[in-house]
Amino acid sequence: MNEDMGFASVRHRVPCAAIIVAALLLVPPPAAAQDGGAGDNLETSIRGPLQQRLAMAYPASFREGVEIFWEPRDGWVSEEVLSWWLSRLPDEDLGGVTQEAAEEMFSRISAQAPVFDVRGERVLCAVVGPSRNLLESRYGDLIDAHDLVIRINRAPTDNFETDVGTKTTHHVVWPRPLVEGQYDREAVLLMTPVATNIEEVFDRILELVVGSWEWNLERVRIIHPEFVKYIHENWTGGRKQYPSTGFVAVMLALHVCDEVDVFGFGADVLGRWDRYYEDDAVDASGFHPSDFEGRLREEMETKGILKVFQGNRGGSDRESSASEDRR
Repeated sequence: MNEDMGFASVRHRVPCAAIIVAALLLVPPPAAAQDGGAGDNLETSIRGPLQQRLAMAYPASFREGVEIFWEPRDGWVSEEVLSWWLSRLPDEDLGGVTQEAAEEMFSRISAQAPVFDVRGERVLCAVVGPSRNLLESRYGDLIDAHDLVIRINRAPTDNFETDVGTKTTHHVVWPRPLVEGQYDREAVLLMTPVATNIEEVFDRILELVVGSWEWNLERVRIIHPEFVKYIHENWTGGRKQYPSTGFVAVMLALHVCDEVDVFGFGADVLGRWDRYYEDDAVDASGFHPSDFEGRLREEMETKGILKVFQGNRGGSDRESSASEDRR
């Protein structure tokens, strides 16, 4: 990280701990990776039992010290990260990824409030996607029982409360339009700048959060491109352009929470992404390795890393082991 380029560094890194290094060397890479305690201080990302399990199950993928959030004082991205980022973009988007544009964005985003503000011995997180498998699931109360509820992109709750809940503490999005009712301004907005077909990405972020959405800028954070690169290379094996926003949200939760439950993920019977709030379904396989991400989520569940609730497309979700019963 180049700390002499303007914007000294506030660290939100994947945590370090030498205590399990020997154990890591004894664990072979998992099949999916071969195919391709947080406690109450999440700001420092002290490695807890979940992160230990993740590192031990996936030693070839888990990396210590990677930046999670990009703060104003972190400076411009490294040459390695910049090269990876630009290689993901079409020619017309390249001119907008500049240090000057990033500095302008960070001059407006103050990053004073904490990203996470949770008190408790264990932090239980729900990551809620948009799949239609949420309909008639009646997961609403279960989702809202989590300490942190992380929603993705368009995430309306009105008229869907019984199935998706009402609580949103964090909202992970790429710079895309959202209309009123698809987001909660009281949540912390976590924006990934790694996206295609956006010619001036930093200007677009400001246009959305300041203009269209009128978000409290103290509650806006930028997900570090280094973290997205880390997920793309270490966890999805460099497949497709870059990981989906949903998978970025899942991996973020796995690096800061004590337990992670995943809701609203999974394609329809034709392999398309469908959404609980609309009838259309889309094929997102061109940009994102969605099939691989799905297999990796399933594998992580078998290893006890996270739990996937399949809604109307699954069998029993073993409700007795749900987060509200594990406190």
